[in-house]
Amino acid sequence: MGNFAACGKSDIGAVRSTNQDSVLVRKFGDIYLLAVADGLGGQPAGDVASKMAVIELEETVKANIGKVPEKEILIQAVVKANREIYLLSKENPEYKGMGTTLVAAILFGDGAVIANIGDSRAYLVGDGIRQITQDHSLMQEMAEKGNNGRENASPQKNIVTRVLGVAAEVTPDFFEIKFAGNALLLCSDGITNTLNDAEIQKIVNSQPGIDAACDRLLAAANEKGSKDNVTVILAKEIK
Repeated sequence: MGNFAACGKSDIGAVRSTNQDSVLVRKFGDIYLLAVADGLGGQPAGDVASKMAVIELEETVKANIGKVPEKEILIQAVVKANREIYLLSKENPEYKGMGTTLVAAILFGDGAVIANIGDSRAYLVGDGIRQITQDHSLMQEMAEKGNNGRENASPQKNIVTRVLGVAAEVTPDFFEIKFAGNALLLCSDGITNTLNDAEIQKIVNSQPGIDAACDRLLAAANEKGSKDNVTVILAKEIK
């Protein structure tokens, strides 16, 4: 129990001139902390916001491991990250309006607790592929109202409706999962806006290991002309 292998990688992508994604893979004893943060495109200092998110997350988790339950640690970490990003944006005009998505997981036992805000995602991938998180985005809201809009998508379709750092308080979604032989994938929307579920599943399952699978996911997204930065984390339980 608690034995995992994890790999995280990020790439600037096929179009962008800077990388506003941040990736975190850290091990604390038998516990892994994983996170993908995607700084808001078009907003000032998105790269600063995403870096702050993973730094604050790591510091809070490290300070609380073994003291409180894993879900509570993750709640505290997300709240603190949001507060620090928000306060810096208020104190420094250069950073006004900055924010970031965040999908983060603490791996322990034979499963994980996951936090999500924005449109970076978590999946379980194995014989099938299951999206664990739900996007906080205009596209998702349209789909819930029965108007998927991919055929009539507006330029605003990729707007995120809930993010880290733009308000004093934030309400993430939380999920608890068991690995059950599957791989856990965390990724930014540069991956999911470019590769469909079947392509992601095929790549993860066809590679000799998670490191090769991370490389191939990034390469495949870039080969298809990803218009955004691309970031992935893959984790598997080791029996």
